[in-house]
Amino acid sequence: MKINEMPEFRDKKHVLLADQSETVEAAVKRMSEKNYGALVVTDNGKLAGIFTERDVLRRVVANDLNIKKTKLKDVMSTDLKTAGTDDLISDSLRRMSQGRFRHLPVVDDSDKVIGMLSQGDFVAFTMSDIVGRVGQAATASVQAGKATPWSMLTAILVYTLALLFLASGLEHMIGA
Repeated sequence: MKINEMPEFRDKKHVLLADQSETVEAAVKRMSEKNYGALVVTDNGKLAGIFTERDVLRRVVANDLNIKKTKLKDVMSTDLKTAGTDDLISDSLRRMSQGRFRHLPVVDDSDKVIGMLSQGDFVAFTMSDIVGRVGQAATASVQAGKATPWSMLTAILVYTLALLFLASGLEHMIGA
């Protein structure tokens, strides 16, 4: 399945943007007001980097920088990974997990940011996708007259294992 097919992508239209000359203080205030964990940083309207809660901790607080004077360009992450709307969800989630980052800007063919997905968006999608697939399989079995106690037990077992797998993967992704 592709990113543009995710309800979590289609329903999120607002991306928080900031020019690289904006102060950390102003950016953090906007992130806090909107309850966003990251914002996309631009340079003359072009994608320049990303500024995340992790950047606040590791680059600002840990170095005791003055948030009123420090500019985003000095503390943003610039080794930016992006995705396109036709990218596969599984590939994007794998890249995020392997790269150990939590936010993925989605860009169009001209590299304009058109969305942002977080690991939480992928987890929400994955959970609803699993529940939907198990439900479809169970419904198909019942309608076909093939539902047996064993098939129902198997469906419950698969569902439980999927939840455990997702929970352990989520713990790994968020560093718990």
